[in-house]
Amino acid sequence: MNIFYRAIGLSGSSIVLLLALAVLTYTPVLQAAVEFDSCTIGNDAASMEALCASIEVPIDRENPSSATINLHIAKISASNSNAKLDPITLLAGGPGQAATESYPALAFAFRHVHRDRDIFLIDQRGTGLSEQLNCEHSTEEKNLEFNAVRIEKVSQQCLDALDVDPRFFTTSVAVQDLDAVRELLGIEQWNLYGISYGTRVALHYLRRFPQRVRTMTLDAVVPPDISLGPEIALTAQGALEQLFTRCELDDGCNEAFPSLAQKTKALLEKLTSAPVQVQYENVTTGQLQQMLFDAKHLAVTLRLMSYSAYGNAILPSMLFDAYENNNLAPLARQANIQSANLDNSLSAGMHNAVICTEDAPYIEDITDRTPYENSYLGTDLIDGLAANCKPWPVGVIDEDFKTPVVSDVPTLIMSGTADPITPPEFGESVAKHLNNSLHIVNEHQAHMQIATGCIASIFAEFVSLASVDNLRTECLERIRAPAFFVDANGPLP
Repeated sequence: MNIFYRAIGLSGSSIVLLLALAVLTYTPVLQAAVEFDSCTIGNDAASMEALCASIEVPIDRENPSSATINLHIAKISASNSNAKLDPITLLAGGPGQAATESYPALAFAFRHVHRDRDIFLIDQRGTGLSEQLNCEHSTEEKNLEFNAVRIEKVSQQCLDALDVDPRFFTTSVAVQDLDAVRELLGIEQWNLYGISYGTRVALHYLRRFPQRVRTMTLDAVVPPDISLGPEIALTAQGALEQLFTRCELDDGCNEAFPSLAQKTKALLEKLTSAPVQVQYENVTTGQLQQMLFDAKHLAVTLRLMSYSAYGNAILPSMLFDAYENNNLAPLARQANIQSANLDNSLSAGMHNAVICTEDAPYIEDITDRTPYENSYLGTDLIDGLAANCKPWPVGVIDEDFKTPVVSDVPTLIMSGTADPITPPEFGESVAKHLNNSLHIVNEHQAHMQIATGCIASIFAEFVSLASVDNLRTECLERIRAPAFFVDANGPLP
């Protein structure tokens, strides 16, 4: 995984995806057609016991006689023995993240809705144990910067390493898989929960199978008519500027880190012309590592940390330590941690199959690069996306895929004003066409809201009622962004 993927991915580091909740009408006789066995799901960071199964589906759904792949499914049984007959399903982020790998670390956010409902986790084709399209790179390739020629070379190597046709690993095919699983499990309807890229999957599933969705929850929305790419730099810049403004208006933060915005900009300029050799401790191995830390590493670290409100809380102190004390070790360590987490959670081949079909071909030529040049991520995404997708074939995409989804299915939409990739405007864009929706916007929160404050309770109430009317949302007024760390000891008292 190279630094380009770290900048273009929809979901960052550990927050990447969650689960989609489904309220289904459950037929035990039909579910018996799928045999579940005890298993462990998750990764090194978090794992849990579950029941797992797999089903066989054709790679080319238009040609049932084509070669097949296995879809991996996990079931988390409801806490109560007398479970409701309407389970929940996760539509993960990325693109390229697996539902079964991501859920355990965020299971606490579903503790309320999980009491009475089973949760089904389905690794989307190309991720996890569903024919993962992973690409291994050499150490040199992992350190690639935004060099378009080398990005294209590594992308071609990734494509050449696959033994399946990536054209059939797009969202339009994945929603067909999702409904095949629903049918085999005997589910009449279910509640969808999508995070980031998973919201794109949820919306397209609703478009294709409107009668099968009881409720839909969209967390960090990617509208179908939006093609993510170069504008990521502008959204990320806006989120960073919001952080600087909030620090300036906070007495403790401003006193501890005066002129944070100007000095961070100066640090980026300094690292552009003069990268610094940094030694830091690898928290995983305990060994000392060396890194030639430059402006690109800092930019990607800023972006990935800004996916989390807690990352935003500690960024000012880390930046201050770098430009004031010439201590870049904390930033270098974060660059290593964030990049490793994303590399381990993202299937590069599936990621490319999606963005090179659903995003890159729809991005218009950019004539004025000035706004991008003025952002901390610069113009590299413009050239990097094109170079990355140049070798990749355009896959299966439905004719109406890029059009808004119109529906009256009860829908809960959630956004954070400090989200560096899916701003509240995206949620508003989708809500215009969803006649029975409620859009919750949390001030100074970043990417993914389900684990924030009382959102888990609101979500559970929404799924239970299957309505956005009369939800108890008063608790939202008590949600606050985490306090800024003014030093290594944490926030002020």
